[in-house]
Amino acid sequence: MITPNIWSGGQLFAFSALDGDSFCSDDFVGYLCADKIGIRFETKIKRELILVNLKRKDLPKFKTVASDIITLSTKANDINIIYANRHLIVGNTAGDSYFTVTTEGEHTVEKLKDCNIQNTNNGEFTGILKRGNKFAFAFGHSKEAVINLLNKGIEADIPRLIKQRLKIYELNFLSEDNEYSMLYSKCLSVMKSQLYSPEGRLKKIWSTPDRLPHKYLWLWDSVFHSVGYRNINHSLAEDLILDIFYAQKENGFIPHMAGVEVESYVTQPPVIGWGAYLVYEKSQNKEFLKEVSQKNKKFLLWCANNRKKGEKELYTWFTEDYSLCRCGESGMDNSPRFDKDTVLEAIDFSCFMANETRIMAKIAGILEDAENEAFFNEWYEKIKNDINQKLWSEKDGFYFDFDINNNKLQKIWTVASFLPILAGICDSNQTEKLIRHLTDKTRFYTEMPIPSVSKQDSNYSSDMWRGPVWLNYNYMVIKGLENCGYSSLATEIAQKTVRSLNYWYKKSGTVFEYYDPDNLSSPATLDRKGAVFEPYDFNIRYQSVRDYGWSNTICLDLLHNELKRDAKN
Repeated sequence: MITPNIWSGGQLFAFSALDGDSFCSDDFVGYLCADKIGIRFETKIKRELILVNLKRKDLPKFKTVASDIITLSTKANDINIIYANRHLIVGNTAGDSYFTVTTEGEHTVEKLKDCNIQNTNNGEFTGILKRGNKFAFAFGHSKEAVINLLNKGIEADIPRLIKQRLKIYELNFLSEDNEYSMLYSKCLSVMKSQLYSPEGRLKKIWSTPDRLPHKYLWLWDSVFHSVGYRNINHSLAEDLILDIFYAQKENGFIPHMAGVEVESYVTQPPVIGWGAYLVYEKSQNKEFLKEVSQKNKKFLLWCANNRKKGEKELYTWFTEDYSLCRCGESGMDNSPRFDKDTVLEAIDFSCFMANETRIMAKIAGILEDAENEAFFNEWYEKIKNDINQKLWSEKDGFYFDFDINNNKLQKIWTVASFLPILAGICDSNQTEKLIRHLTDKTRFYTEMPIPSVSKQDSNYSSDMWRGPVWLNYNYMVIKGLENCGYSSLATEIAQKTVRSLNYWYKKSGTVFEYYDPDNLSSPATLDRKGAVFEPYDFNIRYQSVRDYGWSNTICLDLLHNELKRDAKN
């Protein structure tokens, strides 16, 4: 059995809904410290659980560094840190080492028999109990609740818990001689950490982009999470997509972010039908397709009624007067495409709609629904024709956004312009010209393809959507290339993508939100709407997020499918 074993600051440590109740509204989640063997917990006032008094002769070797279990091997014994439930961590130490708790800000410590209770006077309590070489660390909203958890935790069956937490790696793995076997186990670890239990209007297990700093359900993140889970748990993959519809309004609108009681006022790229079809390829569950089809049709009609400015079947994103994120709705928050205060008939939105109508027609065919099959095929052809008539530049051999205010193409070269490949928009001439740009080493075929902005574009930088590589776009381009007969190029991009992820995982212990196209700079050093802050603290400024959800789920899917690795289930 192979488990992730690299310690680095910023990695998530969280209790998964796969093992019991884990609620967003009352979460207790942490991330690994960079400068010590410790975990920093994101309560109202920060706490750290720290291992101290390790003797030189007992310096540990990490055996497992996963999202809910950490095992260090010493000469004396293994040291284990395990989530027992959502508010309780248990384990054991070795030799003279022990765990202690440090708490920031104003607080009191009450010393009881075998344990200390930390009261931060804000309705939150933690406590640590030590007995022999065992310990329990608990969180709660009263001293009594914490003491109750500590007493249960100190009696926990550590070997049984270890076996339970490692089961996912026993059931899902790559062969030990596979160069990506450790990366694969890392992806599993992060995927598990993303899951919350049903809560309020969210009736099924649901996922969040990264638990910290994001904590709610996000539309297209949930879809990309499902494509990873389709390889190991069909039912859960379906639930992650169906969860999206719990926040859908009667008029069809779906917010880009939703929680139990909160939601946004913008939407996000329509990719639900496409994701559902990818899950169906594995599950063959027509009832799932039927439910998605009915609800997704309402969403697509809402987009048609609310995100078009003219007669053409071309779609415009909602933008805001915020320079660092003018178009969060597109998912490309700070892309240079949105730097100017203008209205764009967007190549990406239009292609997403084309791809969705194309897939919805295919789904209707599977469901033997001739009326919807004809409806979506007709809609698809309209979008396809309008994209090619208005957003294609024959001179440049490239697609661009159309600037409605200035009545011309806005020629900013971004990865969004390869989405016509995914949507089946291009004829053979257009495809060849796009492939020429995609394989041009001075533009998009970088050491780690595909940069979000061409290296030749004057807007190219290391800041988020202004140059760095994002796994979701790589995945969509890879899928498009496969569909139009460029399978060898698709495999080559998949190989270079996974090779880069593996390189940075081995150096940093994490899988990041986005990457340097030249593969020279650590993703931790790349800008994110401004300069990064060290040490890692997303409360001060976000960086390329560590243990980012879809980077892991997409990597796992590539290992299962595009790279044809020896994955076993």
